[in-house]
Amino acid sequence: MRRGIGALTGALALVITAPAAAQVAQEAVDLAVVQQIREEGLERSQLPEVARYITEVIGPRLTGSPQMMEANTWTAEKMREWGLQNVVVEPWGEFGRGWERDEYMGRIVTPYAQPLVAQPVAWTGSTRGTIAGDVIIIKADTVTDLEQYAGRLEGAIVMMADPPEAGPEFDPPDRRTSLDDLLKPQEEREVTDDMRARWAEYRRRWQVQREVKAALVEEGVGLILNPSSRNFGVVRGGGNNAGREADGPDPTPELVVIREQYNQIYRNVEAGIPVRVEVMIKNEFFDDDLQAYNTLGDIPGSDLADEYVMLGGHLDSWHYGTGATDDASGCAVMLEAVRILQALNLQPRRTIRIAMWSGEEQGLLGSRGWVENHPELHDRISAYVNVDNGTGRIRGIWDQSNEQVIPIFEQLLWPFRDLGVVAVKHGNTGGTDHLAFDRAGIPGFNFIQDPIEYGVRTHHTNVDTFDNLVLEDLQQAAVVVASTVYHLAMRDEMIPRKEAADATN
Repeated sequence: MRRGIGALTGALALVITAPAAAQVAQEAVDLAVVQQIREEGLERSQLPEVARYITEVIGPRLTGSPQMMEANTWTAEKMREWGLQNVVVEPWGEFGRGWERDEYMGRIVTPYAQPLVAQPVAWTGSTRGTIAGDVIIIKADTVTDLEQYAGRLEGAIVMMADPPEAGPEFDPPDRRTSLDDLLKPQEEREVTDDMRARWAEYRRRWQVQREVKAALVEEGVGLILNPSSRNFGVVRGGGNNAGREADGPDPTPELVVIREQYNQIYRNVEAGIPVRVEVMIKNEFFDDDLQAYNTLGDIPGSDLADEYVMLGGHLDSWHYGTGATDDASGCAVMLEAVRILQALNLQPRRTIRIAMWSGEEQGLLGSRGWVENHPELHDRISAYVNVDNGTGRIRGIWDQSNEQVIPIFEQLLWPFRDLGVVAVKHGNTGGTDHLAFDRAGIPGFNFIQDPIEYGVRTHHTNVDTFDNLVLEDLQQAAVVVASTVYHLAMRDEMIPRKEAADATN
């Protein structure tokens, strides 16, 4: 891998894709330490074992589930084993009920026998034993439209969503990011009237769907079938957050069905051909502890120990696969990064704090909760860095619209250009826990990674498993992260902050 990337980049310098500051401070990059980090991380990595344990022994880690708490406890034990201090499994606030799938059986009986390839939606209820019936298509744009189905819905098996498009992938997206894409300036995305109209329609349909599902509960519907949002037999779904409410009823059981089979059922029913299915779903709710937790640990600093450089990823996942690329990969990278620093017995000036978040999949809840719970630390956190975009190697970092940090990251990442790290991009990137810090005025950053199959196969799907991790890429990422946080912790000054007017709201 290293020879191939070196040949590709040659003597290519790290490129800044926004104007550099007029005066660039010289970063004290310790190349001897960089070499030690590279040797430890690339030749004696423990990342594969960590990633495999999280995904294949603990398994999926839905926030609030017993497996999530097992992951919190196990990661805390690893931190202590490696000598980190102040290790804590810390509650960040009330999340609601936990949930776990227990059993599922499904088959199509007519027009011909076949397994119903599906998985339960998170926080939905169980069927009353095995239920059987003909599938009914519900076409309702408002709750009033349900009146036409009066008397037919109690115990019924229904589908509401239109059949999604499916077909061959004629133009598969790139798995590696080209140099041209990495180095070109970020284009400002213009919000057009057409985009606003599509967003408004999406919000309207989402609200209608919520209202219709609530009405279906009152009608006593037995099961709702939903289509996967991916082709090729991949199950991709989410959860029904209403099921998290401690005093609320168990939502109607729902299944995410592979797209091709969902469409087949829909076409037959629409053509007047009965489709009979048999399904048994057994899910379990947990309400003994409505809190959710993050795991944190420190490598204590020296003369600047009351200041912090933080790194993290989210430990929670969906239940469809084992959350390998989302985000056991990022957690394994961050754990390996602090292990490397500890193995080398490096002494940072600032305290380096690692965080394993929960509740990310429900809206960055764990990181937001931690930031809100610790206002006394805001002014003492120099920077937070995050990995949460799959299994691809690091290619650079976003400046999160803070141009002052570009020359800093340019110099800190320079020693890794032979490993493919070639870009510090100007602009914002979203959807990960760094936003919880950025919104509080704390410098928060997300690394740029090669996409691999994150957006087309593994994100929130049943194939988000250990086999789809590119371990060499993650080892590279751990080395880059370890060096980055170490050198951020060794700087004389904290990372400059955005002007208040430029901060993300």
